[in-house]
Parts: sequence; C-alpha cells; structure tokens
Amino acid sequence: MGGIVTDADGRTTLPGLYAAGECASVGVHGANRLASNSLLEAAVFGTRAGRAAREEVDPATRPQRARLLADLPEPALQRLRQAMSRDAGVVRDACGLTRLLAELDALDAAHGRTLPVVAARLVAQAALARRESRGAHFRRDHPAQLEPGRTFLTLAESGRPQTAILAAE
Repeated sequence: MGGIVTDADGRTTLPGLYAAGECASVGVHGANRLASNSLLEAAVFGTRAGRAAREEVDPATRPQRARLLADLPEPALQRLRQAMSRDAGVVRDACGLTRLLAELDALDAAHGRTLPVVAARLVAQAALARRESRGAHFRRDHPAQLEPGRTFLTLAESGRPQTAILAAE
C-alpha cells in the first residue's frame, strides 16, 4: 500500500534499491491506495525503475549469484495463506500476530527457510511492532492513529526481522 518512498524512477533513499508497484509510494495516487491503482503504477513506474537501474549498473561489477531458498510445498503454502488471512488481515491484534509468528516458526522448522515465510514474517513483525491503526489496517488492540512515523525492518543473518519505528522529523 505504498510504504516505500521513491522518486519518479523508483529510486529509494538506499543506493541501488528500487521499488515499484504495490510497495512503492511515488505520489501519483496518494498514500494508502487500494487494489488496481498499484497495477497501473507497477506497469509505468516498474518500466521506469528498470531503465534507471540498468543505467546505474557499473559494467565492471560482477553480478551476485542468487541464493535460492527451498520451495514451500503446496499444503504448507495453503496453511500459510490461511494463517496470514486470519491473523494479518485488515483487522489484526497482538494475540493473532503472535499466533501467526508461532505458525511461521513451525513452518520454518518443518520446511527450512522459504521466501513466502520470510515475506510473511516481515509483514507480521512490522504489524506487531506498529501499535496503531493507520489507513486500511486496523489494530483492534490499538485503534488510535499515532503521529506519522516509519517502520524500518532489517533481516538479521538468522533470517529474523529486526524492527525499528521512528517518529516523523
């Protein structure tokens, strides 16, 4: 829903990181947009971001080899989808998010680290850390909106997200 602030070419404040589509906040449709507007942004600004990233590449830099993670088997993926819908949907609370994180731990234990579980963990951890309701996301246990701020997530070497919430300047 447009949380990553970018310029018109998809550049973020982190050198070399570009964002487009659902995750990006370019500014043309405003904050907290829903559904189809992000598809249009993905088509237009994804192309722009790709072109800008291509121009930024240093020809002397060797590409990094991708580290592939195991696939999540279909039954486990369905379990993950159900847990995300139940506990990290539009209406959420700490109890459900904590239950979701335990479910993600169980999926990790059973299947190793997989991209869907890593992404789900980032969403769940950020939602648990931000104790407020904002936009289309409602915390049943924290219904008020706080002063504007940003949630920052980093992925530790262990694969666990580390969360920081910074108040607006």
